Amino acid sequence: MNDSEDGNKKLPVIERIKQILTGTPAERWDQGGEPLDSDKKYQRPQESWEELFCTDTKTGVLVLRKSTPITSNFYGGGYVFVQAAEPNYSVELRGRGWAPKMLIDPSYRTSPAVNANCQVLTEGKVAAELYSEIAHVVSSFREEQRRDFNDSVSRLLANIAEQIQETSPEDWVSVENDEPGCTCYRGEVASLTVEVACIVRDRSAAYSMVFSKFGLKWNCRDAQLCKEVFKVVDESVKSAGLEQLGKVLEDML
Repeated sequence: MNDSEDGNKKLPVIERIKQILTGTPAERWDQGGEPLDSDKKYQRPQESWEELFCTDTKTGVLVLRKSTPITSNFYGGGYVFVQAAEPNYSVELRGRGWAPKMLIDPSYRTSPAVNANCQVLTEGKVAAELYSEIAHVVSSFREEQRRDFNDSVSRLLANIAEQIQETSPEDWVSVENDEPGCTCYRGEVASLTVEVACIVRDRSAAYSMVFSKFGLKWNCRDAQLCKEVFKVVDESVKSAGLEQLGKVLEDML
């Protein structure tokens, strides 16, 4: 055992736990729920508002949970949720395969499976501290991702025409779409996923282009640029298809 490990062993239990949790890569944590917003309206009343962070472990799913008691006030069009008391915090170990929707989605909460194989490891102040630590870690990580994503979008937009021209037909895949008259392609360009599409309706065409990474998306609002990029990709893919068809026909001779 090295000095660092020996030093960690001598720390109070709560401090060792904090070190382990905050030392866990932020991308391993799944976040469920969102902050309570009393300006929104919902179709059904609820007794609590659930937010959580969870990660898989060897023995099950570790869940850091924030459960806020609420009152449901009905106004025209739906229920408005208002915090009724201080949040309750807990750290739970749930069975493998458990998913955040089991708590976040009210339609699942009455199912016996929600709390099956659930072990509450700690509650109250300690659980609140641990929840706050992970919330900060994940928030900082996602803010860094957002900055990186925005920088990548800006760099790609600076010379997107040239970078799209440098791609090959093999870099693009046709995306199946239920939208009538829609042609869509997806490819990787400069570390971003780029999806370009054209929808033809009543002899008019609408073009779109979406950049995505880290679960973040950016929609291009420049209709002319969307059109230009789509046409480059579309012509490249179709030309490659015709060339392949030509080779197939030559083999028949």
